[in-house]
Amino acid sequence: MADIALRNVTKRFRSVTAIDGLTLDIADGELTVLVGPTGAGKTTALRIVAGLEKPDQGEVWIDGRNAADLEPAARDVTFVFQQYSLYPHLSVFDNLAFPLRSPARRVAEPEIRKRVEEVASLLRIGHKLANKSTQLSGGEMQRVAIGRALVRKPSVYLMDEPLSSLDAKLRGDLRIEIKRIQQDLGATILYVTHDQIEAMTMANRIGVID
Repeated sequence: MADIALRNVTKRFRSVTAIDGLTLDIADGELTVLVGPTGAGKTTALRIVAGLEKPDQGEVWIDGRNAADLEPAARDVTFVFQQYSLYPHLSVFDNLAFPLRSPARRVAEPEIRKRVEEVASLLRIGHKLANKSTQLSGGEMQRVAIGRALVRKPSVYLMDEPLSSLDAKLRGDLRIEIKRIQQDLGATILYVTHDQIEAMTMANRIGVID
């Protein structure tokens, strides 16, 4: 895993300042939650860490390296979004395996099977591997989306309100699941939400952005 540091990061979109002088430290193996209202710049902060946006000012450090010149693929981070973004024509197994079959990784099929089965067991969806994603409940689809990030074994997980489209009971269940997984794996997670209860339930530390 890795630590993350943002140093006086500012990002503007024309006349709008999305982030103004954000400084944030996330320790290796820590689950840090950024909480704040819609439009506060939370998603922009994630995109800057991922390398999908460049800051106008400030620095981003990942695992002790200045990320200024690192392309997104070289940062070894993965994103989990609010939208599930699953492939409806693929089985759960193939959705989970998809990141490992990209030409950039070329993971051998026996290793793919091993990783997929391990992650499916961790997320308690092993009995669903043969199902198409269209046959899953909302909670199961979000588990698959999280699992697709886990199989890559990245240094950093970025989660952008991944539970906000679920009902209250499923949100509560998956908060516990994500926290359990983070503790089991020792994962470094930067998690964004507008839900203060979610932040207090899950976080090692909370950053407030407004």
